[in-house]
Amino acid sequence: MAERNHITTTSRPAPILPDPALFEHFSDRATQITGRMPDNSMAPKIQEGDLLQIEPCDEIGTGGAMYAFEIDGRQYVRSLTLGIGGEVIAYYADPVRGSDTLPASEAHRIKLIGRVVGVLQYRSVI
Repeated sequence: MAERNHITTTSRPAPILPDPALFEHFSDRATQITGRMPDNSMAPKIQEGDLLQIEPCDEIGTGGAMYAFEIDGRQYVRSLTLGIGGEVIAYYADPVRGSDTLPASEAHRIKLIGRVVGVLQYRSVI
């Protein structure tokens, strides 16, 4: 007679994290924001209408990450870095367009919406 492989499970496997910490990363505030790119200012990386996944944050980190932010009621998406003197440098995706610099004395005008963590490209097929 041929032997049969038989697996018997008597209980569930233990969770990787202890029970109280299983959903600890969830909070009562929004953990992500979704929105559409309003213009072609970050072309060719991001086109107008692309869907952006944004993680809310309160400050600009190091490394030139891409952020959604608002200045005087107008919304923008740019790669931001902090300069040595406290100025904020906003880079376009196209190096030909260069960058804009907001002096340290004006940096308080920036209201961060969050860091762009994902892009879903939207292209018309018609």
